[in-house]
Amino acid sequence: MSSFKKYKCLTVSEKQKVIESVEEGERKVDVAKTFEIPLSSLFNILKNKEKIFSASSSRVRKRVSKGNFPRLEQCLVSWMRQCREQNIPMGGSLLKEKAKAFAKELGIEFLASGGWLTNFKKRNGIVFKKNVRGKLKCRH
Repeated sequence: MSSFKKYKCLTVSEKQKVIESVEEGERKVDVAKTFEIPLSSLFNILKNKEKIFSASSSRVRKRVSKGNFPRLEQCLVSWMRQCREQNIPMGGSLLKEKAKAFAKELGIEFLASGGWLTNFKKRNGIVFKKNVRGKLKCRH
């Protein structure tokens, strides 16, 4: 009679705890048993620790995803950081316009839809908040 193992999917937060446990000196076999994951999954988590720790602040997510246009999104995030340093207010429409401009420069056929914007913000932990004057402020 064969036994079936239940598939276990850890959140980003749990994966960070796995990495921290191993880095604190706990044996890998013990960590795998504690989190009820196979050793192969533990090694994959350790291999991807850079991605896991750079994941967005949403620690409930299960996977670290990088959109369909990683180069475009990297340019956009860099531009947003520069704007934030200069206290330039921004919103979704400005972000979409800039994304289209970067796509044109990079030679990418790209449509900055509302769905793309929502997922981009989730992937990068971006939240738009209104400041006292009613202008949008970006927290990244």
